[in-house]
Parts: sequence; C-alpha cells; structure tokens
Amino acid sequence: SVVAQQHVTPTLQNAIQSQHLAQAFLFCGPRGVGKTTCARILAKTINCTNLTAETEACGQCPSCVAFQENASFNVHELDAASNNSVEDIRSLVEQVRYAPQAGSRYKIYIIDEVHMLSNAAFNAFLKTLEEPPSYAIFILATTERHKIIPTILSRCQIFDFNRIQIIDIVKQLDKVAKSENIQAEPDALHLVAQKADGGMRDALSIFDQIVSFS
Repeated sequence: SVVAQQHVTPTLQNAIQSQHLAQAFLFCGPRGVGKTTCARILAKTINCTNLTAETEACGQCPSCVAFQENASFNVHELDAASNNSVEDIRSLVEQVRYAPQAGSRYKIYIIDEVHMLSNAAFNAFLKTLEEPPSYAIFILATTERHKIIPTILSRCQIFDFNRIQIIDIVKQLDKVAKSENIQAEPDALHLVAQKADGGMRDALSIFDQIVSFS
C-alpha cells in the first residue's frame, strides 16, 4: 500500500521474508511522500505472526489487531520535533531494556523528524544504536538527512524516498475517489496531482478540500 516507492518496498519485503532485518533504518525524503506511513507499515509487518504470500501483514493476528487499535506495547512512536531533549531519549532508551510482550519478536521504535534531536540527545541515543538488544529495531524518518550526525548515519540502512510522479498520484486519487463514491474527472485529478508537487499528503489534502467545496 506504499505508493510509488518501488525501489524501497521490495528490499524491505525481502528482508522480512529472509529474516535478515537491519536493526536501524533511516527513511529520508521530502515531506508527504510516505516515510512515516511506510515506517508504520513496516513495524506492523515485522511483528505479524501470519504473513501473507506477498509479505503483507495479515491484519488479523493479535499483534496486527493491537497495532490497528493503537494498543501495541511493542511499537513506540516518538515525534522528535516536539520531544527532542536528552530526557525524552533517555526515557526511550529505558524502554529499550525491556523485552517485547505478548509473543512478539521485536520492539520497534519509530522516531519521526529525527534531525530535530539536540546534539546531546543524539549522543544519548548513539550508545543504544551502537549496541542494541537483538529484539530492538529503530526506524528513523527525516526530511533533512544532512543534519544527522555521521555516526548515526553509519549505523542505519538508508532508504531515499522520491517525490511521487504525477501519474502515480492520479492513480491513487482515482482509487480514493472510487472507494469514497466521489465522481472526479481525470483532468481534475491531474491538476490536483500537479499542484501537490510530488507529495501524496498534499494531494490528498487538496482533494479533500475540493470535495468539501463542491
């Protein structure tokens, strides 16, 4: 369900299939192209106990259900834009010490806008990233890779997300329109896709606004 990042998704699926997962991922790219969404999908899929043939999460096992209900004790999200102090990272590091619950194999930590961490917070995080417990996986997302210190970068498997092509945005908007029973002319969807400047989130916001207006 990740739109137009074909250089990213097969690699992640193969890693899950072969159980050869990195302990730290870094998703980079412009805003609205699916970094955080992909991080959440990856977190859900990693702990799924009943993967489909296409390496998709089943959506029915206890781990998937807990994730969908925002009740999973094994997936933690931190927005570094508003939680960027040493204390916030120390609190996260403290959680890492405890093994996953309820039969899950991994504890997954998603840190969004990771470039917003202070230098002291980066240094506090570095030790955990250097020697993580076998059950811990970190998924970091950022729009500004150049602001992340090299010692962090060197410990991550890095994926660069691209701006989404107009044709892919149009296809996704068309799918949304049909699922919501909204009539939309192809030219209108094309115009929305152009205005979105490669960001799916912006495209959906514009689409939503037009639907409300009309």
